[in-house]
Amino acid sequence: MPKKNTLTFLGALVAAEILSAFELSMLYSALRYLIEDFGNPEAVGWIITSFLLASAVSAAICGRLGDMFGRRQVLLAVIAVSVAGSLISGFSSSLAGVVAGRIIQGAAGAIFPLCIGLVRENTSDDRAPIHIGILAATMTVSAGFGAVLGGVLVDNLSWHWIFFCGAAVGAVAMVLIAIYVPKSRPAGVPKRTNILGGILFAPAIVFILLSVTKSADWGWADTRTVLFLGAGAALMIVWIVSELKAETPLIHVRLLANRQVLLVNLAGAVLGLSAFQFLQVWSILLQQPTTTGIGLGLSATMAGLVMLPMTLMALVGGPAAGWMIARYGGRPTMAIGSLVLSLTWIAVLLKNDSVLFFLGIMIIMGLSKALFYASLPILIARSVPLERTSEASGVMIVIRVTAMGIGAQIVATLLDSSTVKAPAGEGFYPDPTAYMVTLSYIIVGCFLMFFISLMLPRKEAVAKNAATGTVGEKKVATPPLVKESNDYA
Repeated sequence: MPKKNTLTFLGALVAAEILSAFELSMLYSALRYLIEDFGNPEAVGWIITSFLLASAVSAAICGRLGDMFGRRQVLLAVIAVSVAGSLISGFSSSLAGVVAGRIIQGAAGAIFPLCIGLVRENTSDDRAPIHIGILAATMTVSAGFGAVLGGVLVDNLSWHWIFFCGAAVGAVAMVLIAIYVPKSRPAGVPKRTNILGGILFAPAIVFILLSVTKSADWGWADTRTVLFLGAGAALMIVWIVSELKAETPLIHVRLLANRQVLLVNLAGAVLGLSAFQFLQVWSILLQQPTTTGIGLGLSATMAGLVMLPMTLMALVGGPAAGWMIARYGGRPTMAIGSLVLSLTWIAVLLKNDSVLFFLGIMIIMGLSKALFYASLPILIARSVPLERTSEASGVMIVIRVTAMGIGAQIVATLLDSSTVKAPAGEGFYPDPTAYMVTLSYIIVGCFLMFFISLMLPRKEAVAKNAATGTVGEKKVATPPLVKESNDYA
């Protein structure tokens, strides 16, 4: 692909990624206003929960549909559905209407895995990692600016305009993709594809994520939590058995047994359980009154500005991860990112009483986190056959999102394990002991990410598109990783 075409192609995908990030991040700025309008905080929470559930299902199912029917075509379809959902929520005056629109908006969850597949489909093996790193950076930075833009919209207009803005971004992305992204060649649906058994994945994930995300409100011992978690686990087992027995599975469970895919997904899960909970920790610590013995007493605006460098460093870390993986492989890239990330959390554990210190830490932490985070989709894309790229990327997202939900509850519990009341009566906050336990938990997670990185093969096997093999009735690309290397020194 000529350089000019590559830039416009990548720009179109970046526009789609901006929509994907905006769909979630902008709405957090409007929660206060939505609660004022609808009066029930728990009910309003479904505006977030419904989107997360729908986007998780879309990431895997629509990612697989893109592999089969053409990624560009499916990407245009999910953006169109997302725009329709935005308009439904924007024009709704009832909570039920907003939630219904958010469920439809959840189709946007498939944008990232579809974009990864399109990059691999249209870009050479040596350039694809850098382009995927740019897309990963776009998600991170867009999410940060989406929260800022959402605040501007609700402060000056109304929460309805958040949805109208999302619809406008989606419309622009559709036009750019239609013009600049080449039409995909559908792989087709292989004979005897286990469609009925494969779609069991959707309700299984919904039930599991629902129990996790609502456990804070319901409690882990609540009957609803137990029933949803049990039903999700049962359906997940049935789905796995069905797909393993199928001659042609809809979602290839055996890809998760591939050592490199398994390790990358495990690293992503640990990231979601630990270091990805940074906002929950920093937003409290930076704003906590100094009279509690810990905290910097900043305003919400100042706290956001202090954390802004972490978001911006993704612009460097994402492409850097792609460059390093293409040149040196995934093992050293992930290891360096996770090791430096571990050291930054240790530094905060030892010193957390200076704004200038935090600013420096945010820069280093943002770079190292982006380096590790961007490595995950790049390595997944390089480890699986082309015709399974979006599917595998979608499953990776589902695993990380589920881990993030569980991690949020763990960190919240740890922060609440030991509290102190502010002398001026502003409420209860985590005391130094609670922060020490919480930060230690995250540090252990970061070091675990480092050790998982070291378990990756020294000589990375990359799935080539030229080799042919047989999957079901169809000739397709066969990744070298199906026959794994024993070089795990």
